[in-house]
Amino acid sequence: MTEYNPNFKHLIYERKGPNGEALWLTMNNPLMKNALNEPMQLELIEALEYTLKDNSIRCVVLTGSPEGGAFCAGGDISLLNKLNNLDGYDYSYNRGNHIQHLFTYMEKPVIAAVNGYCLAGGLELALCADFIYASEKASFGLMEINLGVLAGWGGMTRLPRKIPVNRAKEMIYTAELIKADEALRIGLVNKVFAPDELIPAVEKVVAAILSKPPLAVRAAKTVINDGITCDSIQAAQTIERAMNMWLVNTEDFKEGTSSFLEKRKPEFKGK
Repeated sequence: MTEYNPNFKHLIYERKGPNGEALWLTMNNPLMKNALNEPMQLELIEALEYTLKDNSIRCVVLTGSPEGGAFCAGGDISLLNKLNNLDGYDYSYNRGNHIQHLFTYMEKPVIAAVNGYCLAGGLELALCADFIYASEKASFGLMEINLGVLAGWGGMTRLPRKIPVNRAKEMIYTAELIKADEALRIGLVNKVFAPDELIPAVEKVVAAILSKPPLAVRAAKTVINDGITCDSIQAAQTIERAMNMWLVNTEDFKEGTSSFLEKRKPEFKGK
């Protein structure tokens, strides 16, 4: 594909890794604690739609600018205050639902590196990631009920599926703000690190993912995401078998098995 160098105002787009296989998206609205204002929403959509089509991108990291002191403090309240029911539907569905769908179903691992406040819409974005690594300074909460409205970017449905339902209800009804250690205890985040260790830890797990065969990683995400929505384990295993029938015809599968038998390091090409 042609080189993509977007000129974003509120989103830092950065390719990392030996060949730029890892995409780091940094929400950058420091005066508003990286809140999701309208330009940032549109920039996220553009970046994610491009990422969906660019197979050279194999992993995505979402984080917040350290200058903002937050991962993302949620939506832009001045924007929300002006919404009527039609505009609110557009905000929730045509933007929020589109963004969360792109993060969840792009067939590329998405890691949320939460380095501060992760509130409201910010937590809803983090919930779309495949897993969350957090700083000890991170805090999490769905605060929308304080404004007389509910989380509208998937928080009401994703949080009760991520942690025990009764715990999710408690957090939502009271707009509770929980710290990183509690988020780890209830399974909201995978791991917690000292602030200066968070990014190196994320870089390490990204490197581990990039060392694996790209098509198998993509297939794994699809099988897991689709399988957990099936009504029966048999239906989920049908998806699993179908993906494996596809993978055994790939060059990466031949390379993986051959390198194992030949006791050498594999060279995967995503083919």
